[in-house]
Amino acid sequence: MNENLSPIQKVLLDTFKAFAKICKENNIRYYAASGTLLGAIRHKGFIPWDDDIDVFLLRNDYDKLLSLKEILKNTDYRVADFHDDGYPYPFAKFYDSTKTFWEYKQFPFIMGPFIDLFPLDESDDHNKEHEKLNDDIQGAFWKYRKSISHQTWSEILKDIITLNGFEGPVKLVKKLFYAPWKKHFYHQVEKYDQEICSVKGNYYKPYWDVKHIQYPKEWFKKEISVPFEDTEMMVPNGYHELLTYIYNDYMTPPPTHSRTGHHTAYYMNLERKVDVNEILKEKKDVVLEKKAMPLSVIWDELKHWKGFN
Repeated sequence: MNENLSPIQKVLLDTFKAFAKICKENNIRYYAASGTLLGAIRHKGFIPWDDDIDVFLLRNDYDKLLSLKEILKNTDYRVADFHDDGYPYPFAKFYDSTKTFWEYKQFPFIMGPFIDLFPLDESDDHNKEHEKLNDDIQGAFWKYRKSISHQTWSEILKDIITLNGFEGPVKLVKKLFYAPWKKHFYHQVEKYDQEICSVKGNYYKPYWDVKHIQYPKEWFKKEISVPFEDTEMMVPNGYHELLTYIYNDYMTPPPTHSRTGHHTAYYMNLERKVDVNEILKEKKDVVLEKKAMPLSVIWDELKHWKGFN
């Protein structure tokens, strides 16, 4: 293993090896996606400053992996998606259940370090009805996500009477106007999800893409094994076309100031599993630690139709 890997990268690499083993045993195809694909091709492993792993799965393979939830309970690994109570993401994650990763305070769904699983659905050539369906599911999930956001009355009151006054009204809206409709929004997401799965076409569309991106099917005709750190990872046969489409000159690293990871964690423990109550007892919030919510985020919160990214 590369000794220069960060602690989170080392755990993610072990998590990926477990994921790849399960996929192989169950005849599930996957492809490295986004920065993970770029890292596999340009660095033969992680992009040095990256802190996650992303993969694509064709919808049938994605569903097959989700069907293994009960079997995985006999292992150290889990798969979670929006069907799991309190899960706040529109796509699934594969994670190490022996460790702890809590990403956002308002969503106390405790996982371990994870791999993002993005299904690829069939798509017509920029079919307007399909694009509208994609917008609909984004809007429905955005509202469902607000409805499961954990807001206590004491937090709301505290925000309203302190300098975080902008956050208080946003949380109040979630508490009064979204939380009571949680089941309704959930069923909306399920309905749109089933409709998206029924679309047929000559392209694949990344699920939950807000820009209506489409990839030709021929880019994903087969998997190619490439080196990734001290193991192997599958990439699509059209990786060059895909990376060029996404990054243009993908073999040239970005400027030094842009070389940063993008995941933050409210709480992380790479040694063991910690439950919510223990975390809250250990982690004491004070007003000075709290950053006010940017106005741009507040505006996006109020525009409930805007997609989550």
